[in-house]
Amino acid sequence: MIVLEPHGELTFIRMARSVLGRPVFWTGAYLVHGLLIDCGPPAVGPELCRVLRDVPLEGLVVTHHHEDHIGGAAWLHAERGLVPRVSEPGLETVRRGFDVPAYRRFTWGRPTAIAAEPLGVEVEAPGLRFRVIPTPGHSRDHVCFFEPERGWLFTGDLFLAERLRYLRSDEEVSLLISSLRAAARLQAKQVFCAHRGPVRGGTAALVRKADHLESLRGMVLEGLAQGLPEAEIARRHVGPEGALRWLSGGEFSARNFVRAIARERGGILC
Repeated sequence: MIVLEPHGELTFIRMARSVLGRPVFWTGAYLVHGLLIDCGPPAVGPELCRVLRDVPLEGLVVTHHHEDHIGGAAWLHAERGLVPRVSEPGLETVRRGFDVPAYRRFTWGRPTAIAAEPLGVEVEAPGLRFRVIPTPGHSRDHVCFFEPERGWLFTGDLFLAERLRYLRSDEEVSLLISSLRAAARLQAKQVFCAHRGPVRGGTAALVRKADHLESLRGMVLEGLAQGLPEAEIARRHVGPEGALRWLSGGEFSARNFVRAIARERGGILC
């Protein structure tokens, strides 16, 4: 399932695998002057190629290696000869290929190993020049793309929402906070999220998310110092667990906020 949403000079390409005509979970990519920023999940790759069949494409860059952002690259390479450019920390993972849990295979499809090239410090498109901004935390290879003349900032999965209920088991909270603050300092005029589309008041929203995570980090550290169990700390400060924790086998959970912060302080969970 693909929905095209024009926003002036660029287009937000919303994508999701559909079951019985209903989307499972939306993600997205952006088409900017012939440059694709991300390319959606493997399950939607053939449809993406059909939608873009008559669209001139200048290149493909990827914010990070997760399958809902790079999964369409194999189809675009086969159909259009595009080779994705990925930041150095994720390059070997993409080239070697990686497995994903069953719930992610159901949601996005199974990613395949693909040829990829390293991102430099800048990316050019006709009339545009993007700076590549390292923003680790969600993943070690995560980057944002900033076009200073337009004031555009493409944030991949850095933003997602001001207050998240779940965290991946491999995310790093302190790095997320630092990356959010670094992105906010760019003072972008428009912020574009890979899942939500354009973010209203984007720079302020990035700051609010960083502030919230900073506050949450302090409360979790206090709970850890008191020796509270991780489930209790998560319930008090993040919220109750939902179905996603069970469906993901704990890969996505409220407790992962507590675990991530405990790892950073070298703590032992109860």
